[in-house]
Amino acid sequence: MAPHSDYYLKVNDSHLDFFQALASKTRLQIINLLLDKNRSISELSGLLDLSSAVVTKHVNILENVGIITSISEKGIRGRLKICQLNKEEVVLIFNSNKEKTSRKFIEKNIPIGSYYDFKISAPCGITSNEKILGYVDNPNLFYFPEREKISLLWFTSGYISYNLPIYDINFNNIKSVEISCELCSEYAGYNNNFKSDIEFYLDDILLTTWTSPGDFGDRKGKLTPKWWELGTEYGILKTIKVDNNGTFLDGVKVNNLTLEELLKDKKGAISFKISSPDTTIHPGGVNLFGKDFGDYNQDINVKFFYE
Repeated sequence: MAPHSDYYLKVNDSHLDFFQALASKTRLQIINLLLDKNRSISELSGLLDLSSAVVTKHVNILENVGIITSISEKGIRGRLKICQLNKEEVVLIFNSNKEKTSRKFIEKNIPIGSYYDFKISAPCGITSNEKILGYVDNPNLFYFPEREKISLLWFTSGYISYNLPIYDINFNNIKSVEISCELCSEYAGYNNNFKSDIEFYLDDILLTTWTSPGDFGDRKGKLTPKWWELGTEYGILKTIKVDNNGTFLDGVKVNNLTLEELLKDKKGAISFKISSPDTTIHPGGVNLFGKDFGDYNQDINVKFFYE
């Protein structure tokens, strides 16, 4: 089963696996231990006074529903499984008619191939869930005419831009905007410890910078096709939220930039840009996952919340 990517979950049996994952004192302890730092299985085992096998079982349950993410790192005596918290906040919705309540939102899906502008450098490439499209490491390939087929794209430096679909959005009544996508660093093959500074923009205004910890290929992505053998397998789901209290990354406030400032006198399109400059401390590129690759069954997801 694909992990849950939503931060707003209705309380019904469609999310039973998520709720069952929380129905354990040990698993709640693991979540609390990961709040302040990432920890290895052996470290969790010592803190909980449980065997590594038991802790691994609990970690796998939390990982399967998207609450945590695990990566493999080189240790003194072989490989270490490092666990990190993947969700800072989940809102439970008890009202099955949520869309009709004060938390109404409009949700948009932006296929990762629907970009309108880009400027990138090789190594780079695009692939569908069936085959690699064209030849890798040719930036001109991003002009591929059938871009709706793209399920994974990657580049070493530069940016890629999308227009948010706002044709039916009433800007006079918007409470917040959330944008989520799955991504990671770009390394030839894969390297779980290869950092990359990835920037997110709305209308060329920098929202925040996230440092991806690596390009992940230590295990098969939950949705990644079996034929794929070029290294990168999955990413980390990141959620940017902007409201009138500021800008948040995965539920943590990162600056005071408000939605009112961003949407002031807004009349035309809104652009969303993902950038990985080669001038940052960690110039490590981008892998951007679509709904048929990686761990999460989504492209770029946008939610417009109303008062």
